[in-house]
Amino acid sequence: MSQNAKSADKSSPAKPKLILGVITAALIVLWFLSSMGGGGGASESFYVVKRGDFLVSVNAGGTLEAVNQEVIRNEVDGNSRVIYIIPEGTVVKEGELLVELDSAEAEEQLNQQKLSYEKAVQEVEAAKANLQIEQSQVQSQIDAAILSTNFAYIDYKKFVEGDKLQQLRNAEISIQTTEESLKIAQDRLFWSQRLFKEGFETKTKLEQDQLSVTNSLLSLEQSRTELTMLQNYDLPKLEEQYVSALIEASNQLSRVILQSTNSLNKAISDLITQSNSLILNKERLDKETEQLDKSKIYAPIAGMVVYAKSRSRFSSESMIEEGATVRKRQDLITLPDTSQMKVDIKVHESQVNKVKKGQTAFVVLDSMPDERFKGIVSKVAPLPDSASFFSDPNLKEYRTEILVTDPLPDLKPGVSARAEIVITNIANTLKVPIQSVTTVNSQQVVYKSSIGDPERTPVQVGLFNTKFIQILNGVGEDDRILLAPPLKMEEVDLAGEIFDDGEKMSDSDLKPDTKALEKLKPKAGERGGRPQMQGGPAGQRGESKPGGRGGGGFNREAMMKRFDTNGDGKVSDEERAAAIKQYQKSQGGGGAPGGK
Repeated sequence: MSQNAKSADKSSPAKPKLILGVITAALIVLWFLSSMGGGGGASESFYVVKRGDFLVSVNAGGTLEAVNQEVIRNEVDGNSRVIYIIPEGTVVKEGELLVELDSAEAEEQLNQQKLSYEKAVQEVEAAKANLQIEQSQVQSQIDAAILSTNFAYIDYKKFVEGDKLQQLRNAEISIQTTEESLKIAQDRLFWSQRLFKEGFETKTKLEQDQLSVTNSLLSLEQSRTELTMLQNYDLPKLEEQYVSALIEASNQLSRVILQSTNSLNKAISDLITQSNSLILNKERLDKETEQLDKSKIYAPIAGMVVYAKSRSRFSSESMIEEGATVRKRQDLITLPDTSQMKVDIKVHESQVNKVKKGQTAFVVLDSMPDERFKGIVSKVAPLPDSASFFSDPNLKEYRTEILVTDPLPDLKPGVSARAEIVITNIANTLKVPIQSVTTVNSQQVVYKSSIGDPERTPVQVGLFNTKFIQILNGVGEDDRILLAPPLKMEEVDLAGEIFDDGEKMSDSDLKPDTKALEKLKPKAGERGGRPQMQGGPAGQRGESKPGGRGGGGFNREAMMKRFDTNGDGKVSDEERAAAIKQYQKSQGGGGAPGGK
């Protein structure tokens, strides 16, 4: 008792706003009834305060749903048309056909993809054959280039080690032979001259010997010249030619290797490209096949068919029926597991702070109003339900799930139900009807019945439900209080004003805290103040400070002086257009006054 009272007393400053709506509605109804029935009856209605147990709970309506259910969704890409759907409420077996979607487009895409896949297979085979041909050609070209290089090297080596030496030797032999012939010719000429002097040889013979010597001399000179030509020109030239041929053969081998490598890489790259294309076509073929298979949806488990429905009445999704168009991932059917059920309710924001996971709840079905089932709060949404926003932007409700723990009869999901969540049960406490408490000058009061006029008594309230409110202090047991407090509009606060009527405020209370605004960091894209025109010196617009923005005042004289260029005291259409243009330019620049 003391602990509950203390906790309720700590939270009591926040209670007026929470119960204000309920009290206000009760007061308005009572005022209307009293005005219709006269003031005498209302003043005589009273309630005797008693102690007793006080059950604090939250009530809300909802629907009975299965805790576990198999959701059947449309997995076909794009939008699909339903050509067959099993009737709702049918009990199906595992593997039974549930939905069939229009598969004409999927079949057409599958046939097209099969052709693309076969073409990709042929292109891969062609790329493999082309690679083999390139490998063979490359090997032949490289072998031929290597052979040419070897031949060039052999020719060079043959020249250096054989032909060059042989030609030099032949030239030397020719010189030696010519020298021997010259000696023989000179000896013959010598004896021919002696014999001619003695008269034993003819002049003709002498002249022949002289000519033979001359020819031998010329031959010797020619042989020596040929040796010089070989040593200085012919043999070096031939050697350079063989060296050049060897270098060219080596370079050709390098070029063939590079060209062959490039050709092979190109063939390999083409094969990789075609292989990747084949993989993509295979994946697309598998996907198109899967899409066609998904056009028929079979039951994954046994259960009763329930058509999926949107939680928002403003949803643009079509009703689940034959001929309806459904999008991908749209819920079509649910197969609920009725062995464990829950009640989905929505709790108003004024009550949601009381509701916690694990609290006890009781459920009553609309179809069985005389039977009550026990449950437990299994989930409280952290954010308001978005569907409630579209129906009423000012309505904030939180989805809450009540797990039913008592055995239920054989029921179908979707049955309407009401749930009452037990917040707490306060033992031996004072309570009064909620309509007997009103607010006067920001304070909760009740009116005690007494001789003469009713006595206004301030009270401290605690928790409340839809009928009663806990009284922590202010009245005692057996006190009689009015059920309909007298309504004096100068005292009753129906709107929940923050300030009391006639309350005085000091200048310090009314002065705004401008330092708090300086601590705010402007978001990206915000200008930090109201737009102002630029291009003129500071001080021409309101009370602007030098280098700062205008303070929000309107100085007509400064404005006319700035834009009335012809001085006629009016702003013409041309001057107005120029002012608008300057304003637009300042908005685009966003710089300091003066257009910088």
